[in-house]
Amino acid sequence: MNMAVEILKTDWQTHSAELTRVRTLVFMEEQQVSAEDEWDGLDNSATHFLVTDNQQTIGCARLLQEHHNGQTLFHIGRVAILKPRRGQGIGHQLMQVVINHCRQLSPTTPIYLHAQCERQHFYEVLGFEVEGDIFIDAGIPHISMRYKTQ
Repeated sequence: MNMAVEILKTDWQTHSAELTRVRTLVFMEEQQVSAEDEWDGLDNSATHFLVTDNQQTIGCARLLQEHHNGQTLFHIGRVAILKPRRGQGIGHQLMQVVINHCRQLSPTTPIYLHAQCERQHFYEVLGFEVEGDIFIDAGIPHISMRYKTQ
C-alpha cells in the first residue's frame, strides 16, 4: 500500500467540499443514489473520516452517534473509496480507524452499519455480523450488520 495514504478525522464544516466530491462520484454518479437519499441532513452532526493520498481525496466514511430505546449506538455509514483505488486495502484501513475511534470513545457502545448486500463480505472480514433481513435503501439492497465486540 502507498505509504502516502492518510486518514484524517474531521468534520463537515472543515472538509465538506472533499467529502461531497467523493460521495457524489461514488454514490450518486456510480450507484445512481438520489440527492434526496444521499444528503440526509445528518452530516453537520457527524464525525467524518477523510482518506487522502498525496493530498488527493480518495475516500471517506461517516460516523453518527444515535440513541435508540435509551441506548447509544455508533452508526458507520457513507463508506466510499474512489473506484480506481479499490481493492488495495484502503477501505479496510479506513474501517479500522473508524472502529478504533469508536472503541476509544466508548469501548462498550455497539457499532452497526447498513451494508450494501454486495459488500457484506467486506464487512464480515472486519468483524461485522449480519442482523435481520435484507431491505432496500436508495434503491440498493442492504443488510444491517453489527460489530462483534470480542
